[in-house]
Amino acid sequence: MQEDKIAFIYGSGSEEVVEKAKAHHYASHLEFIMIEEFMLHPETFTQNQKVLICAAVEEIKRVMELAEECTFSLAFIPQAKQTALRESFHLSSSVDENITLAMESEAKDIDLLVAGGKVVLYSAQIGDTPPLSYSTASYEKKSFKERLLAFFDIFKKFKNLHHAKLALKTKKSEEIVTVASGIVVIEHDNHTFASRVIKEELAINDGQLSALLISPPSLMGYVGFLLKALFSKPKKGTLPKHVGHIKSERLEVESEPPLEVRIDGEVVGMTPAIFEVLPKAIKVSLPESFWEKESGRVEKETVKLGSLPTSKEAVSYQQDKLPFFTHASEEQYQSLFVSLRDEAKASSTFMTLILLSTLLATVGLYLNSSSVIIGAMLLAPLMQPIVSFSMGVLRRNQNIFTLSLQTIMIGVAIALVSSALFALVMPFETLTNEMQGRLKPSLLDLIVALISGIAAAYAKNNEKIVGSLVGVSIAVALVPPIAVAGIGLGWMNWDMFYHAFLLFLTNFAGIVFAASMIFLIQGFSPIKEAKRGILFSLIGALIISVPLYYSFKSMRQDALVKSELSGKVFSVQGSDIIMEDVQLLHKNGTMHIKCDLLVKSHLSESEKQQLHIMIAKELDADVVLEATQRVMF
Repeated sequence: MQEDKIAFIYGSGSEEVVEKAKAHHYASHLEFIMIEEFMLHPETFTQNQKVLICAAVEEIKRVMELAEECTFSLAFIPQAKQTALRESFHLSSSVDENITLAMESEAKDIDLLVAGGKVVLYSAQIGDTPPLSYSTASYEKKSFKERLLAFFDIFKKFKNLHHAKLALKTKKSEEIVTVASGIVVIEHDNHTFASRVIKEELAINDGQLSALLISPPSLMGYVGFLLKALFSKPKKGTLPKHVGHIKSERLEVESEPPLEVRIDGEVVGMTPAIFEVLPKAIKVSLPESFWEKESGRVEKETVKLGSLPTSKEAVSYQQDKLPFFTHASEEQYQSLFVSLRDEAKASSTFMTLILLSTLLATVGLYLNSSSVIIGAMLLAPLMQPIVSFSMGVLRRNQNIFTLSLQTIMIGVAIALVSSALFALVMPFETLTNEMQGRLKPSLLDLIVALISGIAAAYAKNNEKIVGSLVGVSIAVALVPPIAVAGIGLGWMNWDMFYHAFLLFLTNFAGIVFAASMIFLIQGFSPIKEAKRGILFSLIGALIISVPLYYSFKSMRQDALVKSELSGKVFSVQGSDIIMEDVQLLHKNGTMHIKCDLLVKSHLSESEKQQLHIMIAKELDADVVLEATQRVMF
């Protein structure tokens, strides 16, 4: 080789790049050499201490190993399909630009990550780590729809995900035992999701590797992590939940069971594996954008495990195929259980509050005052034992189940008796709008109860938002329907009692089912143990749905009738009559229509009869018409 020539090494698949390189204005300074020839006598071609290489990844890594031994510098000229190489080292997609950079830029020292003595060019991976090992450039420019499709594509692989017990040992002999689905090991910002998570902590020449462990406690946890990775940007300086970060010069990894080890996407064996960094091992010519995070050697070792399981209980439980829902620790369960058990008891405070809230709600119902009724909702303590009952049903815990059920029954009895006695004492029976509003339960009320149950269970297990239970109590309104039912008892109006108490039962069934499901999702019961309780609560919700469905159907029919009659013009004996402000009531199977009639003059008896017949024929039903005539002139 001529002394003034620089070696341009190329391997299979590099023909197109070589042709472009031969047309470059620096071509006269290059000596084009097949990689097989170069590997036989590398010292012959490295007199000028710089080598340009365009080859397959494995060939590049073999040359990098030689570069460390023979102390020549390197410059990468990526092939067209080597996207990862370009992204990882900030190289251009233009062959001409990369050759110009290689010839004109100064080669600088760079750390080398090795695994079992083999060079790691981009990243190493143990087990399954979607999407940490994926290129961010592949997703950042994609539309929402494309990202959503990518999400479902990754989600299909979740059925095979499982946790393995990991024993990790760092350079400074810190030993860590945890569980994870996998680990990604990187040395610099390689434009993957892993490097994006810890971008602020990565440096080129700090002499340390970065290992990210991903350990979601459940498939649902993994789904949440995946959604955040694909659709949002990570917060600076904050590790995502269920992700741990180890920064060290060396990391030894053992796993039970053994996991696949991949280096730059290729399977190289199974665990155990050893990763280490060779500081400033080789010199490489790269763009200035790559060197922006260049730093000196940093001795400080970092271990951040966050919410990763480290206790024997958590490690033992999660060392298996990922459960669908998260498993709460025994400590978490005991803490919540003690709170729920206390709230399940029928204390004197509970009975006093249920009496006061019922009386206040009853007065508010008579006064037709929504503000007074809201005050009663704030006082009512009935939500607490119902949430406790949900846990009792879920866990089939006889103690908390019995305590909470007794408390609920006592509370309902106090509310019914006190409101019934109040109704008996009052000298009038006026059905107010607030009372009427609780006599038409439907599937919509069940939806409200379900949402409220979700919120109540979620808030109960989160100290930061436990105060939100007050808002849940207002939303679901447990005491006012019982108060209306009690008023119905006092008036001996059994239809009123039935519909109002049905609303309470709707709230009760909805809250129990929804709260049980949330406690299950939060991991407070294994699915096998919870199946029967969830089934019972679901059956209860379905049974209560039957009358609600018919009520909802009736509401829908009434809405159609009101829409049909409102503004309708009837021609009676040559005069036009317009119906407005239509209201419907059902009494003893007959539809009662209340409305205003716009007329030119008061209707005669015959005109009233004819109008009644026309409306009944229009609706094909027996109707009672109660109308106020408004004369237009």
